[in-house]
Amino acid sequence: MFAFSFLGICLNYLRSLKSAQKASPAKLFFEQLTVMQYQLADDIPAALPFHLFPNVGHDSCGRVQIHLKLRCVLVPKSHAVNLRIHLPVPKTTLNFSQELSSPEQTAVLQPTTKSIEWIVPRMQGGSQLSAMFKLEVPGLTQAGLRELGPVNLSFEMPAHTCSGLQIRFLRFTGPEPTLPHRWVRYVTHSESYVIRLNAG
Repeated sequence: MFAFSFLGICLNYLRSLKSAQKASPAKLFFEQLTVMQYQLADDIPAALPFHLFPNVGHDSCGRVQIHLKLRCVLVPKSHAVNLRIHLPVPKTTLNFSQELSSPEQTAVLQPTTKSIEWIVPRMQGGSQLSAMFKLEVPGLTQAGLRELGPVNLSFEMPAHTCSGLQIRFLRFTGPEPTLPHRWVRYVTHSESYVIRLNAG
């Protein structure tokens, strides 16, 4: 099951300031201003940017094995950054080991929240990553298995809008009105992207 929403069109603009006290070269400042926030409440015109394929197994000795495959279905010229996959695990989990498909990925077991944080700095469109997590959960019960998940995925997609929404015209008003078209930056942030697991 998926629950998701996407936010954000931001604006990067260039500001030129001159010192009033002495003649000096103009100083250039990049600033960012959010000009629109929106949430998609219906089907989006494109496929979801990520597909997660989970596989969970366990035995009578309290060993749990979680295999996650994450596929980015963006076009190859697009990419996502700052991916964080949050996976709650049973509260009685004692030990944790991992096998990740590439060296730039990291994963840690957060002892205070009893959750795995799988971190991917960058993922190219059309690529696939995988992670294998092995847990030791003494006295594992069906109630303990129900504590596994759901998976929450957060990410940022530069220069991309899932809705296709674009700014056609934008003007700054003031003493020197400008047309900052070249400084418009499209970005998609995940707000709620949740995948539920069937631990069996």
